[in-house]
Amino acid sequence: MFIESIYLKEGLFDRTIIFSSKANLVHSENNSCGKTTLLRFILYGLGYNIPNTRKIKFNSCDVELFVSLDNGDRIKLVRCNDTTLVFHTDESQQTFVLPEQENELHSRLFGTQNVDILSNLLGAFYLDQEKGWTLLNRGKVIGSIRFNINSLIRGLSGRDCSELLNKQAKLQREKEKYKQMSSVAQYRETLEEETGTLAADSYEEESNAALSSLLIRQRQLKTELRRIDKTLSSNNQFKKYVSDMKLLVQSPGGEVFTVTPKNIVGMNDSIDILVTKRKMVSAEYATVSSQIERLEKETSSEYEQLAFYTTATQAEIFDKKILRMPLNVKAIKSEIDRLDKKLKSVQEDIDRLTRENNSVIKEISDSIIEYGTQLGIGDKDSIPRKYLFTSNLRELSGAILHKTAFAFRLAYITAIEKALNIKLPIILDSPSGKEVDKDNITLMMNILKRDFSDHQIIIASIFTYDFDDLNVIEISERLINETVQF
Repeated sequence: MFIESIYLKEGLFDRTIIFSSKANLVHSENNSCGKTTLLRFILYGLGYNIPNTRKIKFNSCDVELFVSLDNGDRIKLVRCNDTTLVFHTDESQQTFVLPEQENELHSRLFGTQNVDILSNLLGAFYLDQEKGWTLLNRGKVIGSIRFNINSLIRGLSGRDCSELLNKQAKLQREKEKYKQMSSVAQYRETLEEETGTLAADSYEEESNAALSSLLIRQRQLKTELRRIDKTLSSNNQFKKYVSDMKLLVQSPGGEVFTVTPKNIVGMNDSIDILVTKRKMVSAEYATVSSQIERLEKETSSEYEQLAFYTTATQAEIFDKKILRMPLNVKAIKSEIDRLDKKLKSVQEDIDRLTRENNSVIKEISDSIIEYGTQLGIGDKDSIPRKYLFTSNLRELSGAILHKTAFAFRLAYITAIEKALNIKLPIILDSPSGKEVDKDNITLMMNILKRDFSDHQIIIASIFTYDFDDLNVIEISERLINETVQF
């Protein structure tokens, strides 16, 4: 796919920018003129949740983007706010609600419904001037949009880890709860140390214990009532069933009579016993419920009185409530440790399912080694295949990190093209980093010209680059600078 043009309107000003399907340079002599803003407008027009730049709020602008898809379709995307985007074709139009329908929108743009691929595409074809040139395989692409190599590999290889990922997310949520409890428990211990005693008096402790005991008893009684009601219901249904059958029985003396609920020996007695039992349990349940209500009212009244005094700050009320909580620091830590072990085990299962016997990993790793060798950052002997998953960025700095990020992106784009048969645009914001000299930039651009000549390339920079038939989009002082014609 490639971007044909973009129309921008901000208040009384507008501008239309035409792009080439080959190489494009968004250029200005100085920084802070709108080059990055234009790139972000393109992404915003594609439906991504993109943060504003310093000078322009995107949701106050109208954006129209014309895009040619790889299947030959020509579409127009219209976005006038953060929450809706209208997808126009020659035959129809469809409104997408964002971000809820972002994946549905992008599935039409990129030709896949695989969420693992869709959620990582931007991190493959866009290198942001702030995050992009330090992002290798996981982290923020821009704003809240993230990239994760494991997720992309699962998508490209068709491996489903949804159950394990859901389990992992559930364990993470549970762990976060215990971490919050741990913080509260530690704070409680600090309060106890400062006062030299448990600030909650004995009455409070006894009250809490009594309330807990009553709540337990209330649950037991409620369960017993449900059991009795179920048994009574079953017996009554049996009585009706017997009546409906009109059974006849013969006594030893030869007398024949009809079976009815009244002449079934013991049934009415059993029902009477259950009814009596229910009355007793119900009475106790009412008594316990009343006691619970009384204790809760007393506790509530106590805090209302405490809050009434001007000397009792919200912090003091908070401390008093914290001190009433029976939290065990050691027990909470033990639970966190248990969850950590479970999370580690689940992560190992996810990694194993993602990586074992996966040809996509080999393809991406081979591309990284190939481009890394050409960029002078290593070769097949110094760049192992597992380097694709590296988390050690400390050993990389300056130009090496810059070129490594570039090699990783080219490898991702190549793998995505092979899997989906699409040609992603390549959007680079400020590729000439502070520590990247002209020779390194030449190496990077030569790879683009040689291996990605059939991809649309959009570069934003104050520098110029040597491409054949380069389409230069000049920005002087302001991106949107023409008066709307009425």
